[in-house]
Amino acid sequence: MNVLHMCLSYGFGGLEMYPLRVGKQMKQVGHKVYGIALAQSSIDEAMSGEFDDCLAISSRGHGYRNLFSLAKWIKQHNIQYVHCHKSSDLFLAVLLKKLCGFKLIYTDHMGVKKPKKDIFHRFIYRNVDQLLSISNFTLAFNKKALPIADARIQALWLGTSIPEHIQAGVDLKSQLKLCDDVSVVGIVGRLSPGKGHLELIKAMAKLEEERFHLVIIGGLNAKQGGDDGYIDKLKQYVSEHKLDKRITFYGFTPEPETLLPSIDVVVIPSHLEAFGLTVIESMAQGKAIIGSNAGAIPEILENTGILVDPFDSDALAKAVTELCENTSKRQSLALSARDRAKQHFDQDVHVSKLLKIYQALD
Repeated sequence: MNVLHMCLSYGFGGLEMYPLRVGKQMKQVGHKVYGIALAQSSIDEAMSGEFDDCLAISSRGHGYRNLFSLAKWIKQHNIQYVHCHKSSDLFLAVLLKKLCGFKLIYTDHMGVKKPKKDIFHRFIYRNVDQLLSISNFTLAFNKKALPIADARIQALWLGTSIPEHIQAGVDLKSQLKLCDDVSVVGIVGRLSPGKGHLELIKAMAKLEEERFHLVIIGGLNAKQGGDDGYIDKLKQYVSEHKLDKRITFYGFTPEPETLLPSIDVVVIPSHLEAFGLTVIESMAQGKAIIGSNAGAIPEILENTGILVDPFDSDALAKAVTELCENTSKRQSLALSARDRAKQHFDQDVHVSKLLKIYQALD
């Protein structure tokens, strides 16, 4: 197959990493993989290093103005399937489809909540051959909001690499000069409003100072996927409440799995997560997880973690204390989470299902 992933975004969170991960794996099993991205974006740099070829455009407007040049490039590479990952890219993709005749797949990574059934969106979704929702939670919203037949929409859970054996990874306690009896609490993912960092920081303020340390893993600027204003707000709160010695802003890492083994409890208090890639990454590494009781996280975790109200800092603090102090419960949840990840969220299985979806469109 010749597959093109289109993702016009300057961010570098789970959404942008998804086409990189599946595209790289598609290459490994023998397919040709191409990309269209925004010039000088992180995803453009990554696609250029991983894919067979990548076309960089300065903006969507540039894409519209150079539509025939883009179509020529697509035809030269004999692209059979174009996979979009942002709704704002769909109109450009549909115009290119009209010129090139490929099959168009769109993964909705967010979940559409407002109806989009006007003439413009009916035209767009009439030309989407397959729409994939990343959870049953988002599927329900998409079926109500989008003008697309049931036969052309389905849920497909995301996947992650499941290591056969969990490696030791980075020793965070040594790196951060923490005492052995300190419990390391971790939150992984994009630093942006709605991800629950502030509520978790407030929960940390309620815990005993010497016993817990929070490590915040995620990009600390816009290029790395962070929200600059939100990051400033978090750092200001930490400073004003004298939490600097108890909270570490670790920054971005392309390999969070190297940090997860030395974290005792992972907390993912997103306000309304569409899926939760960091949830399944933590599950794959055999981590005890405290997750939000809203959005898709309950669907993903099922009964293998503790669910709390993400806006309730007291409940977060209580759950953190309980898991850090109760070794047997922490280990039991960690084993259950890893088993569930193996059964439902293996990346190899995910990509295999995705390729079969492509083939079924012919």
